[in-house]
Amino acid sequence: MRTAVRTAGLVLLLAGGGAGAHAAARPEAGSTCTKLPAGKRVVKLNLKPETDVADLVAWISAITCRQFVLPDVPASHAKVTIVAPSLLTSGEAYRLFLDALDSVGLTVYPDGHFLRIIESAKAKTYPIPVIGFAAGGQGG
Repeated sequence: MRTAVRTAGLVLLLAGGGAGAHAAARPEAGSTCTKLPAGKRVVKLNLKPETDVADLVAWISAITCRQFVLPDVPASHAKVTIVAPSLLTSGEAYRLFLDALDSVGLTVYPDGHFLRIIESAKAKTYPIPVIGFAAGGQGG
């Protein structure tokens, strides 16, 4: 069974979609978001050519249940074209999303409960936390 949902020129196709998978894609579902099954290839990406970055962000937010802040910067008006005919896991879809953002000079960083999208060239001036291991901590 497949479920297709169209929003803003985007098509989210969920293969074998149960109720939980369909709820994650419905914009009218309100603030409730149900994550897709981890590790299962249930997402088919079918974006129109030259999709607005804002539409791409809305699409990935519906799949991952993550909340994004997209400021009005020149790069946020960029357009991307993604061709991915195979089913993807939600993790693969998110990595593809990050690559698409990178292709137009944008990146993502955590900011409290949200993920903020910023221009990659300006990332060094933002208060982005650095995560690493302390000396004598875990690691090789």
